[in-house]
Amino acid sequence: MSLYETVGTKTYNELLAEPEAQVFTVPLTPGQGVLPMGTVLYRDSTGMFKAAATANVVTTNYLAVLGEDANTNVSETIAEDAKAYRAGTFVDGKVKLAAGAALTAAHKVVLRNQGIVFSPDTNAAEFNNVVE
Repeated sequence: MSLYETVGTKTYNELLAEPEAQVFTVPLTPGQGVLPMGTVLYRDSTGMFKAAATANVVTTNYLAVLGEDANTNVSETIAEDAKAYRAGTFVDGKVKLAAGAALTAAHKVVLRNQGIVFSPDTNAAEFNNVVE
């Protein structure tokens, strides 16, 4: 092994705009199909998490963002556990609702109140992180 050899590589998923995020594991309700990374989730009355539609993004629901692709059809009787974020700064446009629906400004306000905030979708060379 050479001193200057590349040991490993890291592929960034471009979901998080900042590295600090609160990660936890969520049980997903079986039978939802494949949920892509970045899907907004809500906890239902059973304590399991489902992909959130517009009607589910409300202040009374516990919301999170799915941190990895998850196949919920592996078993109809066993819940799939997946990585999710309960809070963090995400790249605007990378977080979606169920079936890939885009977030509205009203959705973002509800998510912001739960610690899920958004950063502009720009590359690092152009991003100016200055509060005016």
